Amino acid sequence: MTTVRTCPACSDRAAAGDVFCEGCGRPLPEQEGGAPVERADDVPTAPQQSMSGATRGPVGGGDAGGGPRPGLVPADGGPTAPQVSLNGAVRDPGAASQAAPPAEGGRPRGGGPAAGPGGRGADSFTTQPIRRDSLRPLSAAAPSAAAPSAAASSVPAPSATVSDWPPPAVGSSPVQPTNPEMCAWCPGRVGDGYCEKCGFLQPTGRDHVEVRTDEAAGVSDRGLRHRRNEDAMAIRVVAADDPRAPGTVCAVVCDGVSSSPRSDEASRVTAETGATVLAEQIRRGADPREATATAMTRAAEAVAGIAESLDSAPACTFVSAVVDPAAGTVTVGWVGDSRAYWLSGGPRSSASALLTRDDSWSEAMVQMGALSREEAMRSSNAHALIAWMGADSGEIDAHISTVTPIGPGTVLLCSDGLWNYYPEAQSLTDAVPGAGARPHEAARTYISLALRAGGKDNITAVLIPVPAERGGPRAEQD
Repeated sequence: MTTVRTCPACSDRAAAGDVFCEGCGRPLPEQEGGAPVERADDVPTAPQQSMSGATRGPVGGGDAGGGPRPGLVPADGGPTAPQVSLNGAVRDPGAASQAAPPAEGGRPRGGGPAAGPGGRGADSFTTQPIRRDSLRPLSAAAPSAAAPSAAASSVPAPSATVSDWPPPAVGSSPVQPTNPEMCAWCPGRVGDGYCEKCGFLQPTGRDHVEVRTDEAAGVSDRGLRHRRNEDAMAIRVVAADDPRAPGTVCAVVCDGVSSSPRSDEASRVTAETGATVLAEQIRRGADPREATATAMTRAAEAVAGIAESLDSAPACTFVSAVVDPAAGTVTVGWVGDSRAYWLSGGPRSSASALLTRDDSWSEAMVQMGALSREEAMRSSNAHALIAWMGADSGEIDAHISTVTPIGPGTVLLCSDGLWNYYPEAQSLTDAVPGAGARPHEAARTYISLALRAGGKDNITAVLIPVPAERGGPRAEQD
């Protein structure tokens, strides 16, 4: 039996630990002494994870900084969910099926468009149900190595011999062959970026990438276990003298699904397309939510367009942020399990909070009341995706949400290579205090922390500082 309470504004049920109502976004009242009003109810409920870090309580000591801590309030009601059908949106629908390259510890995807209908529990971030596999426990069979393509088979064998392997290391990067047709990991031949003998992806210049602007910074690293970086990031900043949206920051982080082919290409195409379209739309005067919907649609179409067939479709996750300094708002959009966080910059700022909700099997089990969060995360299916961007994704159930935090603080976009080790918003805030003051250094520190914790996946962190003068007022409630 779960204890819940009722929102006085809309009468929607809320879990005992909730600070904000999932239905209307308004702050929930507290009893004298800070204890929430509770009543017994036999309907399983779950706390709204997007606001999980926004707890209230005394801050600091004495009179300074006392009183309830401000939380994040949705600025304009429920988010939108543009639906984009990508069925058939491939480069060559009639191409022969190709097996996916071997997964490197990546997350399995659910079924494609041909799978039966699925569903999810209550989700305040969506307006329409997704069409996915039924949410029973998933099992991902290890895909076989990619068969050599016709183009690859026509390439003559490399002139190098086994005695030429391994090739020399180049700087601090993984070993890179002087002959691009020779595998960096074994004496095999390379075709389409993969070794035809061992099946491993070949290293690229993306193994460690850093992006730095005056308004934001990001770092992406392949980690310690993967042989290639399948994450990607992109940052676009609208000029300070732009007449419509001066200084607005647009950023995207994508995580390639390792069980799909060319996942590194999928993340790169999706991130670059998403960030470019976001900035274009903002410069034209589009509302951030409308711009996000357009960018996600175009990004989904772009990644679908690089697929050779529905059976060989590159795929990735997507998370974006538009930070509008004039309005003081943060608009996030996402598909999959890459995340956006608000990291509080001080006791008078909005509390640190997770701004997204994962499109994953574990989150769906929790929202349906089938498993506790601890039980779901212990499952081998915990990170199996139920939504992604790719030609085989069916209709894209894109989530968009806007919050108006009280600054200062920092918006963090990251892949699960970071949040697997620091899932809670407050733990991320505590790990790198004052991240907004030195975003490039902070991004590097987050990568370093994830590497020291094990570095089992690719790691990407993009930080967008929100100075005190740019933090918006608390959203007014009707």
